[in-house]
Amino acid sequence: MGEAMGDHLARLCFDGPGSSGRYTPHAYSLRLRGVDQPTDHMVYLHEVHHAALNDVTAWGSALHVYARLPGDAGNQFGPLLDACRLTHESLATFASVQIASARHGALDRVLAAYPDYVPLHEATLRLTAGVDGVTRRMVLASALARLCMQTPVLETITAAEIDGFRLASVRDLDRPDGRWNWFIRHGAHPLAAAAATADRAVVAQFGPAALASDGPGGGLHESTDPANDEGWDFWEASAYEQLRAALATAGARTLGINGHQEATATLLALVSARHGPIGLRAAMTDQQRRDDAAVASSVLQQVRHDLHDGDRHRGALLPSLDAGRLIELMANRPVIDDRPAMIVDARPASRLATLYRWPGGTLPGQLRASTGPVVAVRAIVDDGEPGMVVGHAVVPQPEVLGALSEGWGGRGPLVSCVSASCLADAGWTRRWLAPLSSFGPMFVLVDVEPDRFVPAWARDGRQVTAVETTVDDAGSQRTALLFTAGSGFAWWLVLADDVTVRLMVEYLRGCLGSRLRSDTELAGQAHDAATVVISHLLATESFVSFDALGLTNVD
Repeated sequence: MGEAMGDHLARLCFDGPGSSGRYTPHAYSLRLRGVDQPTDHMVYLHEVHHAALNDVTAWGSALHVYARLPGDAGNQFGPLLDACRLTHESLATFASVQIASARHGALDRVLAAYPDYVPLHEATLRLTAGVDGVTRRMVLASALARLCMQTPVLETITAAEIDGFRLASVRDLDRPDGRWNWFIRHGAHPLAAAAATADRAVVAQFGPAALASDGPGGGLHESTDPANDEGWDFWEASAYEQLRAALATAGARTLGINGHQEATATLLALVSARHGPIGLRAAMTDQQRRDDAAVASSVLQQVRHDLHDGDRHRGALLPSLDAGRLIELMANRPVIDDRPAMIVDARPASRLATLYRWPGGTLPGQLRASTGPVVAVRAIVDDGEPGMVVGHAVVPQPEVLGALSEGWGGRGPLVSCVSASCLADAGWTRRWLAPLSSFGPMFVLVDVEPDRFVPAWARDGRQVTAVETTVDDAGSQRTALLFTAGSGFAWWLVLADDVTVRLMVEYLRGCLGSRLRSDTELAGQAHDAATVVISHLLATESFVSFDALGLTNVD
């Protein structure tokens, strides 16, 4: 990764006084306040559109590659990003406002809190002013942004053998923002003409149904009926070709709507030969883009929720403590209803390294030397410095869990929270899972892509029960999804926001069909234990994401 990636300017940000987001070609991070749902949804959708635009274009492929290259080559990421900021931010702002408005009504008040983005939204509104229908305007803005990003940059990079590439070798009209500005100068007419041509093409090929869904009284809900997917894909491709022809009259070198794919494969082969694997997965196929479960999975794989303001929590390794000292440490720390709780966490050492800021900037040697996931009791401690510190008292052997349980007595709940990434270590699982399951109710924090475990449940024919719940986090609203698989040993837990939870439910439904059953609430001990573990995670986990086993991005 080049040095530029460490600079806040080397990412696309949606900043303001409320919820905020930031995107790099690795993933997007969200800090959703949970106090104003329209704002949260707009910010979430903004970052999703940054990712989606990169994943289907030539310039996006270049960004994905250079964001992961070392040394001088990686330093070209910054100039590449700077050359497409206007295009990216214009589409992401326009699309997020349009979609969120379809659910929440006018968002003028919400957008006004992000003044840097108001001119971008207004300029895109002017560009699409001659186009009827909210869906047409959305799809046309997407087609325009794709055209701006579909430049011959990949061939230029390949000819320069990657390391020799410099942005100066790409003329302005073959840079995304140069193209976007060309359309700004030419006003609404080229887009209106493209939309009219696409209307005629779709009616001739598919009949009037898709366009009728975007007529008076219609909206995004009606237009996005799966029955209209093929028609709208054809409409976008037709509009794209019209915009492409208009831009070609200015001398731009243009690609087809999917014209980057062969050049991307050639570039990735060259990168692999020069630098080895750089952690990119295959792009989604057109069929996958029409599959709600596949789309949900793609979004989930790239999202990270920061659970508090500022940087990650500071972490510290507490001195080795026997069972008696651990009980003493936790007995006077109320967690719920003025009662203490003993919560045992398990995370891979690599995950702990990213979850916290450790003294000296590196994970303590004892944790790095762990032969498997680290099992520890967390406690908020004071080291005399500003801000909280999450201390970790390591549980060295499974047998200590029995002594903790016996010595704890009836002081309060006993709960274990194991991240899903731990379960990939078969040796650790054989040794620790049964004792942790016996310790008290177990929760598996989902920190890996659901593609890693849900398809196996589907093949096994498991029945899955899911419960959605809303949690108050110091005045903010969080959403959690808890689900069990068959006679499962634990509750699986997704802790995020309502959009992420909805995507997870969509994914589960797509994979499991009628074997997914929704329940209204947890009962008895499970409810109390879930309340404890969610409160614990909100207080001590710096962020939640689905990349603990090494997320890979689309190209």
